Amino acid sequence: MEVKTFDNKVKKEPKLRYSEAFYSVQGEGRWVGVPSLFLRTFGCNFECAGFGQPRGDIIAKESMPYLLDERADKNHPDAYKSIEDLPVTPIGCDSSASWAMKYKHLQMTKSVSDVINHITSLLPNGTFTGRHGEDIHLVITGGEPLLGWQRVWPDLIERLNKEYGLVNVTFETNGSKHCEDNMTEYFNGEGKDVHVTWSTSPKLSISAETREDTLKPDALLSMNKVENSFLYNKFVVRDMIDFDEVDEYVDAYKKAGVQVDSVYCMPEGATFEQQALTEKDVAEACMQTGYKFSPRLHINLFGNAWGT
Repeated sequence: MEVKTFDNKVKKEPKLRYSEAFYSVQGEGRWVGVPSLFLRTFGCNFECAGFGQPRGDIIAKESMPYLLDERADKNHPDAYKSIEDLPVTPIGCDSSASWAMKYKHLQMTKSVSDVINHITSLLPNGTFTGRHGEDIHLVITGGEPLLGWQRVWPDLIERLNKEYGLVNVTFETNGSKHCEDNMTEYFNGEGKDVHVTWSTSPKLSISAETREDTLKPDALLSMNKVENSFLYNKFVVRDMIDFDEVDEYVDAYKKAGVQVDSVYCMPEGATFEQQALTEKDVAEACMQTGYKFSPRLHINLFGNAWGT
């Protein structure tokens, strides 16, 4: 199917592979509590195997829960039928099904038009405007939403803006991938009335990813080129060792000239029980350092279940 794009070119309609779409409230960062439509893409450049494990005591990747999950095999007699059936993963990445190839058969691949039909069907009024004119946000998350899908976002967002009233979009990214030129050109041109929030979550050593891979000031500088945008850091932390690392990342971004509008620290933990072990200490550390505390509201409300 050929369509006219935001820049008036006629081309084959692009497709998007995504894990899930759901309507909920934002549970983290700047927009906590705001009703939001979440679109979770498939694919990521990190695995974050260190979360939920003793510092420096990382189990072998082949022993990670998502690889040992027999029901992830589509030929298993009790195989998962959808993403929503998956359990919460307390070790490693809590959204591993959005990138692990073992779950690929549970993903959806749809044209932009079909994605729009899907996500707008989830909105209470079929638009991004609430009952009394409040803005409902679009949150594009992952996986890593800047990994391979940037060709899709301008066309998708343009149609959602013009036809369904979208004015606020958040990209939840690990901060290691550049905002490509087509995105910058769109948001500074046809899409200039769409406000962009860059929720960047650089991974500290607690994740078991390396600083060489995770600390990418140039990637954040590329996001700064979008004029109508707000960029904040959101670090997953456990204790003061992690806060020392946060200081180092913040200093590195400042030295590179990155405009970071706010810095949040969020307690590690994919379950209510794990959160209870760290959230008070993280809040007190935020009070000492001046960084903002971010809850993980979706864990308290919904148990971090898929589709919430």
